[in-house]
Amino acid sequence: MSKLHIPNSIALRNFDSIFQGNDFIFDKNVDISFHPTYVAMHPVGIAFYAALQDYWTENGITRNASINPDIKSIPYLQRMGFFNCMGFRDPKSIKSHDETGRFIPLKKITNGQELESFIKTIDPILHTSRDNSRAIKHVFSELIRNVLEHSESRFGANVCASYNKKKKKILIGISDAGVGLKQSLRKHHSIKSDEEAILKAITPGITGSTKRIGGNEQNAGAGLFFTKSIAKATRNHFLIYSGTSYFKLLTSKAGSQIEYIPDPKKDRAKIKNNLPYFHGTLVGIDIHISDEKAFNNLIENIGKAYQLGVKNTQKDYYKRINFT
Repeated sequence: MSKLHIPNSIALRNFDSIFQGNDFIFDKNVDISFHPTYVAMHPVGIAFYAALQDYWTENGITRNASINPDIKSIPYLQRMGFFNCMGFRDPKSIKSHDETGRFIPLKKITNGQELESFIKTIDPILHTSRDNSRAIKHVFSELIRNVLEHSESRFGANVCASYNKKKKKILIGISDAGVGLKQSLRKHHSIKSDEEAILKAITPGITGSTKRIGGNEQNAGAGLFFTKSIAKATRNHFLIYSGTSYFKLLTSKAGSQIEYIPDPKKDRAKIKNNLPYFHGTLVGIDIHISDEKAFNNLIENIGKAYQLGVKNTQKDYYKRINFT
């Protein structure tokens, strides 16, 4: 029997806690245990475990779990849909408060129609101006569309979010249990490792839809770069995990200059390899919605960085071609 332990705290800043005591090598039965006193879980954690559940379902793996019903965070986990997504009944009866403007419980989105309907419903959680909301909606739309177009998962995208009123911050988690970035990008690009796939995926102009640098009219290879950039603009974390690697953008100090760097290897970030293998792709992002300065000219600044990144990538690509 495989064992999976859920720690007491999962956030983007301490994401590595998810690996502690776990190898994520599953046989036909998984025994799930929880930290006995408290579980604080960022939406990225909920999305992560939802993708594991999709993988278990796809491979006929059964689950068992035990949890202390007095854990203070159970109402939050239940309202976010955590236990249901793991295939369990809710541990206790609670009074369900209205989620509007506070959180988006875990949802599965499997097609474009569902995505379009979902985007129309998320304004209440954004708590910001129409222009800023448009930028954040673009993050949701691009990340989910990437799953629908490239993951090849019949379960679609897992998405959830919450709003931290005290810090005026939106926390987002999106996942899938699909083929992963390396296999997806290999259709049109030469990719040797999961790290290389992740770095390619967040490089402007690289897309899994075509080998053409700059993409095409339907997919310009800008979605993940834009998502990383909006996290950087508001001085927050951004994480992407696929296969055996992850890339985590680190926060920057208030007052320091924001640079939208096309080359992710030059970002202030942590890259880890040789991690437990994750079947699919996981993305987490935090966004401060009250930082009006960060949103000023955001689209224009990211657009300039995208164009510069595409030019640099094209130059590098043609330098490597051996014309014979």
